[in-house]
Amino acid sequence: MINQTPKANDARRMRKLARQLLAGGIFADEPLRRSGTLLQALPVIAPGGKLHSWLVPITVGDRLAAFFQLLPDGVLMRFSSFQRRPGEIAGCPIAADWLDPTLIKARVEIKRGIDEKAAEPFLTYDRTPDRIVWAVPLVKSGGEVRHVYVTGETAFEPSPGESVG
Repeated sequence: MINQTPKANDARRMRKLARQLLAGGIFADEPLRRSGTLLQALPVIAPGGKLHSWLVPITVGDRLAAFFQLLPDGVLMRFSSFQRRPGEIAGCPIAADWLDPTLIKARVEIKRGIDEKAAEPFLTYDRTPDRIVWAVPLVKSGGEVRHVYVTGETAFEPSPGESVG
């Protein structure tokens, strides 16, 4: 359960910070800095429901090339690239596999029980903050909730005691 709703202006501020970091030239190669598109910052929710950080994806065409992870105060937690070599995006994952909530939600169908309904996915992490995953709440008709994690094309059950619920 999310108990701290991030504000839209915080997302805009994080995207602006990521844009400044990218333009600074320290992160990413020149082709990525030139042709990459910074998407909307997405909140990463910690177990217990509090805002942990923000993920700011960088796409090139239909590929997720890289991302920034920023703490709520704007401090850079990390920059990560999916590029195998500078200027190359062919090996980068398809952005929708990692960023499209509708597709993310569909990935849990194989894990969903007959009496469960998938609620809206949200970003969290699996065990440590550098293992970002989507959590998809599965709600039983009686109100009981469990989560299934999704990363890329893979849906999996969190380790016991690790779910954000």
